[in-house]
Amino acid sequence: MYRNLLIIFILAGSLSAVLYLKPWESESDLPAQIHDRLPDGDIIGETNVLTLSRSLSKTLFYYKLPFRDFISPDFMLSQGKNYGLDLQAPVYFFLNENDHKFEDAGVMLTVRDSSKVREGVEHLVKFVEIRDTTIYNTPVYLSPKEHIYMAYGDDWMLFYKGKRFNETLIRIRVKKRNEISPEWRSFINKKYLEENQIIAQVKTKELQEYGIESAIISLSNDSSNLILNTKITQFDSILFELRNTTSMFYEQEFSKNIISLNVDIDRLKRSKKDPIYKLITSLGKKISFPTDQFLEVWDGEAAFRQGGIQTIREKYIESELDDDFNVTEVTKYKNVQVSGFSLYLSTLKNNETFLQTLFNRGIMTKEDQKVRLLFSPPMNMRKSDSSMMFYTGNYPPKLLADSTNKIMWTINYTPVTINLDSTDLRSVYCRINIPLKKIISDNIPLP
Repeated sequence: MYRNLLIIFILAGSLSAVLYLKPWESESDLPAQIHDRLPDGDIIGETNVLTLSRSLSKTLFYYKLPFRDFISPDFMLSQGKNYGLDLQAPVYFFLNENDHKFEDAGVMLTVRDSSKVREGVEHLVKFVEIRDTTIYNTPVYLSPKEHIYMAYGDDWMLFYKGKRFNETLIRIRVKKRNEISPEWRSFINKKYLEENQIIAQVKTKELQEYGIESAIISLSNDSSNLILNTKITQFDSILFELRNTTSMFYEQEFSKNIISLNVDIDRLKRSKKDPIYKLITSLGKKISFPTDQFLEVWDGEAAFRQGGIQTIREKYIESELDDDFNVTEVTKYKNVQVSGFSLYLSTLKNNETFLQTLFNRGIMTKEDQKVRLLFSPPMNMRKSDSSMMFYTGNYPPKLLADSTNKIMWTINYTPVTINLDSTDLRSVYCRINIPLKKIISDNIPLP
């Protein structure tokens, strides 16, 4: 009797396993999953909406933005459930550009219950002017003037902006199980999202022309700043190393731009195919800058400060009439306010030849006892065999010892800071800090 019961249990278990596994269905017959449908792009990425909104809530409440309650994780989760969206699943995005101009972009979400999506669209129509149609047997809602589209299937939803919607939609529709693109497969398999709120991979033709394979960018934030953690990877080895000690000019309240760098560039000087070499050469071509000569002279350390107002004594010539009514030219001096400017470069012994080349090409010009670099204000120059310093003040500014390689550059009154943290065989790691106060005040009225 017990043996018969055992046989019955084994048969029942086997039948359940067969019904669950359905071996008569091949994997190719199964419907495609959302990651199989993802379109490729110059920029691809993913985020967890709830984690991202939880993090951004710090900023929204810090600035007391009026819509902060509508981006809270609880509100977004409830709205997603009401309208059939699974906001606990990853959200994917892609973007394409051409000649540094935006071409198209899209976002794809997971649909849990497609029957509820229509309710969400009907609610949206009350606030946004859109019309509906059907393309490739797929419900589509669009704003033709803005080239904005929304389409959905049983388990996916696409938001798209651009002029290639039909082409993008058909690629999403015809995909089969396990037809995920190699770029997306590699990106998702690295599980970046487990440690980040939002993560993106950038691969463009322009970057590759400079020898850069890709850039991985993740976003984090505190209450008042956005932080972009970046990994830039070259095709070939990194030919410079960051040194642990740097020099910098004292950062003052009025400082607009600051640079503090100290890098070992011995290998970089010997490779004209390196991305850094190509970038310096490309920038220098506009003014006929002697890049090769500069790299031979420069020892890798630089400090720069711009900002504030300094008063200098400037010579000018004025025509005057003497007692006999003859016109004579008289040299006079006046106080002029100029933007503060300080530049320090560590150099090797042959810097005199480099300086002479700058004078010969008009990049540097003499003005009495001072010099100008292109359109800079008149500056004092102090040089030795191992350094050059240019400054607008009456006395050489002091250099402070530091341990960070960084650039702080003010863009539209926002001081953006780039910290170069480290390098490995092929990659450079850096953090970009962007204060949000000016950006928010320019785009969102604060209470």
